[in-house]
Amino acid sequence: MNPEGTWVQALQLDKAATHAFIAMIAAMHNSLAMWADTSTIDFHRFQAVKSINERLNLEGKDDSKPISDGLVVAVSLLVNIEAFIGSLAAAAAHMSGLKRMVDLRGGIVEGFQHSTILQRSISWADYSYATAALKPVVFPFIPQLASSLALHDRFTSRSMLANMEPLGFKDLTVQNREAVELFELLYSITECINNFDYASLESTYGQRIQVSDSIYMIEWRLCHLEEISRSRQSWKRAGSVPLLPSMEEGERSPRYPSPTDLSDVLIYAAHLFLHLAIRGQPPSAQRHRALAEALMSALCDPILTLDLLSQPKVYEVSGSQVSRDNPGQVTGQGATGNVVTPYAQTSEISHANMPRPSGDDLHANILLWALFVGSCVRVPVSLDSSVLLGNHHEFFINALRNYCRMRNIIDKDTLTEKLKDIMWLDSWCEHQLTLVWNEIGDDLRPWVTAGEQVNATMAAGRNQREQSQ
Repeated sequence: MNPEGTWVQALQLDKAATHAFIAMIAAMHNSLAMWADTSTIDFHRFQAVKSINERLNLEGKDDSKPISDGLVVAVSLLVNIEAFIGSLAAAAAHMSGLKRMVDLRGGIVEGFQHSTILQRSISWADYSYATAALKPVVFPFIPQLASSLALHDRFTSRSMLANMEPLGFKDLTVQNREAVELFELLYSITECINNFDYASLESTYGQRIQVSDSIYMIEWRLCHLEEISRSRQSWKRAGSVPLLPSMEEGERSPRYPSPTDLSDVLIYAAHLFLHLAIRGQPPSAQRHRALAEALMSALCDPILTLDLLSQPKVYEVSGSQVSRDNPGQVTGQGATGNVVTPYAQTSEISHANMPRPSGDDLHANILLWALFVGSCVRVPVSLDSSVLLGNHHEFFINALRNYCRMRNIIDKDTLTEKLKDIMWLDSWCEHQLTLVWNEIGDDLRPWVTAGEQVNATMAAGRNQREQSQ
């Protein structure tokens, strides 16, 4: 949060901020350890609120005794805590109080220009509540906190070239240019962290400032893109009316189905990656629930178009029957009659839902990457949530498994290569991919080895058919 130095020492001078900080650490620890005991969080949260209320009897009453910096930091941390654990009503109350305090100090830009750490603390609280509650950000943009790392043009040109090809219904595209531009910036942030020299922090001072400013800017823009997306979806639900056929339609050229746009998928997956990988938030934190559900909703069109949630089908292969319910089983006529062999060469399967081949798999890999990022979210299942949106992790894991099957991605190295084509933060992605692969890997194997008997049985079956002809 504060690339200019450390802010823990400053917290020790303020009772309210110190208790709020300890409560925040306890909440993160509970999430990492999957503990349900909230006694430590509750104690320090109560002490922080108690201290804040006592101080508000003295501070902010007039210009002679303004709201102190420590009080602002304490309330900012309380917003983060409540958003982190999913107490959105409490987070909204603290957010309202924080807005009032900042206004009394002259606004976030002018009133706190003396301290970037205070501005970052307030902004992080703003982002935390906005993403956890799917609300617009409260505070205005802070120009002095925003700058951009150099962009690499890793996606923009490739996406534009892919969009220039004739696209059909089952093809994928990204139409939102701003989403691609922000993805370029996220890639620059990721690569900068990958190459960061942790042994020499002093020499990387300027680099740390630029990374922090880039994170601030990208999250600001992602929040605004998500608000635009929510407004658009709300408008569609409220005002969508089926168009009546026109008498002139018969004279027009036939309309072809449009490709499936991944713009919203890219936006929400990038935001989750920013929180999980870049900011290092625990995958089981309740604060990810809203973004995960928003990503699930954005994935509806591509998942339905590609049929990624349906039960695996049985496909006919010459002389055999391939069951995708049990990958690796082929039922066919062998030398001894009907046999079931644990052999299924995926390249022989013609998948009806597979989009046409393309020279660049960028958009397909973006979908694959988004499903992977979603699979990294491990928010505990809520008993009061709907059946559809209850188990986020299972939703993403099933879709990722089926999409890997569709694209013939049957080994971990191939999946790693596809993900690295998009975005890869070394240590975090390696660990998460290991966890994900442990869940899907066994279902993606093209065959279960059974010695030479497997190939011998297949060869015997072919010889028998040739002789019968």
